[in-house]
Amino acid sequence: MARAFAGMGWEVPRLLDSLAQAPELYFDSISRADVPEWSRGRICLLGDAACGATIGGMGTGTGLVAAYVLAGELARAGGDHRAAFERYEGLVRGYAEGCQRGGDRTGPFLAPGSRTALRLRNGMLNRPALLNWMLREGMKVSSTIALPDYAAELSPSPA
Repeated sequence: MARAFAGMGWEVPRLLDSLAQAPELYFDSISRADVPEWSRGRICLLGDAACGATIGGMGTGTGLVAAYVLAGELARAGGDHRAAFERYEGLVRGYAEGCQRGGDRTGPFLAPGSRTALRLRNGMLNRPALLNWMLREGMKVSSTIALPDYAAELSPSPA
């Protein structure tokens, strides 16, 4: 690791110096595991376990949307968890896959593999126009799902 990251600047030399004293080291890649189904029996995956968007800023929002839909579908299903799980995945999977595609582009940008790319990334992130554009692009992706109004649908009607 010291050879691979030598000369990177910023806080990297301090971090590399501390490796020799570290009792343990965990090192991982930026990756995602896609699962073919989000539920089996009475078990249902949610958030990153179902549809982690990895790096790119869409994971938390996707998890919140998924939690809202799962809770709504469980309430709507009247005890039939299998129907709720199927409707939940049917509503959220396409949306989550769209959010994941953003991470496929964002990961290499936010975690560049060379000094030149790192300098380029840092220069670009110091430009307000680029940051605003990135936020607008994220908003486009995050608004591609039509969420049911479970509260209105499941509230008792006044007599």
